[in-house]
Amino acid sequence: MRLLPFAATAFCSAALSAAALAATPFDTTFAGVDGGKPCYARTYDRMHLKAHPWQTVTSIEVDFTPENPDGVKNTAAKFELGFAFRLRKNGSWYPNNAYCSAKGAGFACSLESDGGEFTLTPQTGGALRLDVVNRGGRDSSGDQISAEGDDFGSFGKPGGDDLSFILNRAPHAVCDASTAGSGY
Repeated sequence: MRLLPFAATAFCSAALSAAALAATPFDTTFAGVDGGKPCYARTYDRMHLKAHPWQTVTSIEVDFTPENPDGVKNTAAKFELGFAFRLRKNGSWYPNNAYCSAKGAGFACSLESDGGEFTLTPQTGGALRLDVVNRGGRDSSGDQISAEGDDFGSFGKPGGDDLSFILNRAPHAVCDASTAGSGY
């Protein structure tokens, strides 16, 4: 009779461990975070920008919703993110949509309208690392990420200061403000 509580505890513990092991990077980064609507963002203060005079990005963010704007459910195999960045030159936001898929322990993403490519890698503490992919293209020394806002904005020259970013979780209102009008 005394073995029954022990057996029940062991079974529940094993079930919880299996559930924890089954969680994918997609689940722990996007689908299972903040009600399925996480926002990851970074804004650089004046001191940081003064110490990095060649950095052109002042703010950058990615955000996720369970469904794409056209109503298709996002899955690890294929999902969309809202993406936006702000540049020193004018303080305007440049929004775009990113098309992503799970790749290893992270995600590979391509921006709409041939706007460039980046990877996202989950970090300890719930942050995301965004790394610009050097596509080469017509000008391998040129900016690798571009989007249209009030004008065209771009960043990510190979060897530049705008290639890697640590994005922390932020209130979804931060991402809503930056991607207003992007369709996301």
